[in-house]
Amino acid sequence: MENNDIISTTSNIINVNEETFMSEVIESSNIKPVIVDFWAPWCEPCKTLTPLLEDAVKGYRQELILAKIDIDQNQNIAAQLRIQSIPTIYTFFEGKVVDGFQGAKSNSEIIEFVKKSASLNGPGQEVEDLILSAKECIELRDWNSSLEISQKILEKDPKNHIGFGNLIRSMIGLDKFKETRELINNLATEIKNSKSVEDAISLLETSEKAFKAKGNIEDLEKKLKQEPDNLDYLLQMAVALFGIGKIEDSFEMLLKSIKIDKEWNEQAARKQLLEFFSSAGIEAKETIIARKKLATLLFS
Repeated sequence: MENNDIISTTSNIINVNEETFMSEVIESSNIKPVIVDFWAPWCEPCKTLTPLLEDAVKGYRQELILAKIDIDQNQNIAAQLRIQSIPTIYTFFEGKVVDGFQGAKSNSEIIEFVKKSASLNGPGQEVEDLILSAKECIELRDWNSSLEISQKILEKDPKNHIGFGNLIRSMIGLDKFKETRELINNLATEIKNSKSVEDAISLLETSEKAFKAKGNIEDLEKKLKQEPDNLDYLLQMAVALFGIGKIEDSFEMLLKSIKIDKEWNEQAARKQLLEFFSSAGIEAKETIIARKKLATLLFS
């Protein structure tokens, strides 16, 4: 596409002049980033750079706008922004220039520049809605749905920390421990060290332990019939019940143990309960109820 071609109004690529600069660039940048391409018909490097820039922004129709300004036809804008040479590319966000470059760039550099500009406005409403949906599914322990939604989040925003955290939680919920460890090992350091991912990773060991304990339930039931206040058996049963998804029953076992002896085995029951609170989710209804009961026990 030549720079002076008519651009479809359905695209995120527009021609801007002195009359429309304030509304199409400055004001629009308060809603989403606007990349401005300053060019001229006689500029040979522009003829190479502009098509690459146009191709790159087409993948971000919802996230940003590319505004093209012919400096020969709009000399006042060029003077105000002190454009010394072309091509010059500026990214406007929230009414001001936040990034830019001059001269030729490789296709990979242009793609990275556009990607960086698109990320200024955050993940976007669609991703935020998906994050909320994933959160609701996790609270309901609908692991298959939360897994699917988390994958959609990462398709739209491949570096989304919350998306990776939710994906790991979902895989743990589905007992995919080996796959989870492989995923964690392949994560970039920045993502692995984010709070969302670190919190999710911290659940892995606890969940594996609960999963392995599931097969002991029948034997533990017999032992607890004979010794209902045995603190070791109560702890083991709590872990086993958590492993089969009986969260409320697991919490009750641990609360019973704490009521019998708060200090037993260096407060093992309380520590296990706090681990399970994190694994089940701080906002889960079972967690909220058990936290209130725990506070009563500890401060009574």
